[in-house]
Amino acid sequence: MIDLFMPFRAFLKYENVCSDNNVFRMHYKVTVIMLLVFTLLVSSKQFFGEPIHCMSDSEKDSDKDAVNSYCWIYGTYTLKSRLGGKEGINNAYVGVGPESYNDEQIKHTYYQWVCFVLLGQAVMFYTPRYLWKIWEGGRLKALAADLSSPIVSKDWSEFRRGELISYLTYTNIYTHNTYALRYALCEFLNLGNVVGQIFLLDIFLGGAFRNYGAAFAAFTHTPKLPVNMEDFDLINPMDQFFPKLTKCWLRKYGPTGTLQLKDRLCVLPLNIVNEKIFVILWFWLIFLAFVSALALLFRLLVFSLSPLRTFMIMGQLRYVRRSTVSKIVNRFGYGDWFILYSLGKNVNPLIYKELIIELAKELDHKPIVV
Repeated sequence: MIDLFMPFRAFLKYENVCSDNNVFRMHYKVTVIMLLVFTLLVSSKQFFGEPIHCMSDSEKDSDKDAVNSYCWIYGTYTLKSRLGGKEGINNAYVGVGPESYNDEQIKHTYYQWVCFVLLGQAVMFYTPRYLWKIWEGGRLKALAADLSSPIVSKDWSEFRRGELISYLTYTNIYTHNTYALRYALCEFLNLGNVVGQIFLLDIFLGGAFRNYGAAFAAFTHTPKLPVNMEDFDLINPMDQFFPKLTKCWLRKYGPTGTLQLKDRLCVLPLNIVNEKIFVILWFWLIFLAFVSALALLFRLLVFSLSPLRTFMIMGQLRYVRRSTVSKIVNRFGYGDWFILYSLGKNVNPLIYKELIIELAKELDHKPIVV
């Protein structure tokens, strides 16, 4: 079983140089790993066996496999009028019972596509990361190479410092706005993707996903009513949207050509895990959408307020005057600041402190470009 999860090691690999932030990593690391694990669970028969088992009247029924395949392909259903009440009295099981002519049927065909939908979601959550890797092009890794070590080498004081200062003040100053804009675009794609995934799952489950987590929380925190009031109990959303027992009608012709209708009770073992998967996804996607919106709002504030950019650089330093940092921030464009701030997350703090001080000195001798 452990071997099945070995391919996910690549997502857990530590990166010496990181060009994004924690919210970004929640999308392409945490969420993608979660979705891939869920895909593995619902597609591996060794955990839950066959996805559907339809009961027959006889143990020697030769059409058993055909019935299972038919009900799996064409779907099963439960009865809306039999969702509530007491089992054994008002219904046989939740959603299963005697059917009248005008009973509303709730069709269930989504389970055929769950593994494909989860896999597609994983691809979509990784897409902004893939785009950012292409656009970033390893620039930050080249700038911060060998500077994250806790031991400061001679190369820094003799060679690398001059290279970085030249890059930030002469060679590429005012040229990083596209770099920063592309990163902000990827953050926007992350937010758009997670919000879109909520609506797509709601469509996929026939409108059941939008309130699924809230209904589950309401049901689990509602005290049980007395026996004589059970008809008024809240319906368990797990049983309503992910039933374990459903009905299936099979039409076939008998030996004399007469149309025969067979009523089957079908067990859906996969819904035991599907109901938990979509509860977890509901809470996670709502949380992720919230923090992603905050991250995008914060990005807008950072772009608009230079004092906030100064404060963020100061948070990476110790014993450096605010006026020194403000001098750099006021001379740098937003893209240049973004590169400088990203370097601060990936290099040795002593090196970064010295870089800031030397940058401020260098900018004193550089004419202001109007």
